[in-house]
Amino acid sequence: MNDSRETIVVGFIADPGLPIKLAERFQKTLPASLAESVDSEVEWRVQVVEFSLPLNDAGVVELNKDSALLRDQWNWDYVVYLTDLPKYVENEPLISSANVAFKTGMIVLPSLGVVRSRRLKRALLEVLAALHGAEATKDQRRGKDSLTRRALYRETDSDTPHDQDTFETVKGFLGRLLLQAGMVRSNRPWRLLPQLSSAMAAAIAAGAFGIFYTSIWSMADFASPWRLFGISILSIAILSTWLMVSNSLWERPRGGLKRERQITYNVATATTLVVAVASMYVGLFVVILAGSLMIINSGFMAQQLGHEVGFADYVNLSWLSASLGTMAGALGSSLENKESVRRATFSSREYERRQTTIRQKIEKMEPSEGLEGEAK
Repeated sequence: MNDSRETIVVGFIADPGLPIKLAERFQKTLPASLAESVDSEVEWRVQVVEFSLPLNDAGVVELNKDSALLRDQWNWDYVVYLTDLPKYVENEPLISSANVAFKTGMIVLPSLGVVRSRRLKRALLEVLAALHGAEATKDQRRGKDSLTRRALYRETDSDTPHDQDTFETVKGFLGRLLLQAGMVRSNRPWRLLPQLSSAMAAAIAAGAFGIFYTSIWSMADFASPWRLFGISILSIAILSTWLMVSNSLWERPRGGLKRERQITYNVATATTLVVAVASMYVGLFVVILAGSLMIINSGFMAQQLGHEVGFADYVNLSWLSASLGTMAGALGSSLENKESVRRATFSSREYERRQTTIRQKIEKMEPSEGLEGEAK
């Protein structure tokens, strides 16, 4: 039986990192979702391409301007761009935009928060429904997201409604928190752990002194849990600050909303480092705890401390030793690959995208990249 249905090809452009991973994850399921929620009379196909669209001097992605070039390059009907760089419209974080005339849409990943698949799927369906001229999907009619107040409005630069972008933004303090959490998620803090290997080695070497020096045993035995907790927080803060300063990770974004973006970018970078260092600290604690349990005889420890000891005493010793090791051993170390870390910061990614044009990016790509992963 011949299928004479019209075929619509959606070009899904995604930034490297988390955006392309999510795009590839949705690639197989999105055609069926579009058929169910948007238009079942056409055959939907989705092609995924990984690259970052350039920015102009104002820090704006000129998606509409380049839409014809992108669609002609790979014979796409619609173009949807998934980016991990925060965007603002009328001083509010942008979630998504759609332009019917240029057949383009954009989804800003950080504004979705820590990114639940349900949110991203709904945003994709909403954008493509708007481009296709379909009515609201069932999920759209069902209600508003509890963490975002939805705001749809249009630019006034054009008198023709179809030439105007339709935006969705997050509002208020919760919206900013959602954006901040999404930015940290986009930075993927766990990817910094291999870059902290020298810091981890130095911290283990320094922290190991806690196993062999009875004076540290006495200090750990005397310290209260709140004091030990405060010391651990201090050690994580010191190492995070050292890494941010020594690796020149303080961000100075250009373009509009410079002050707000500087705050959000640097908070995201600092939080990313804190999460990575805290993960390293937990690993260090586990290593020292295992070493102390194997090396230190409980009877000998009890003799030195003057009372019976239990597992809690080993925990306190490892807790203090991990904190001292983090401060004493890791302060003199640095990240293994500074450039890879700098590329994870938002300002650096913005700078790279200002240095090229859409034509230069397309020329560097093999044609097969635009055709890989076509949904059948």
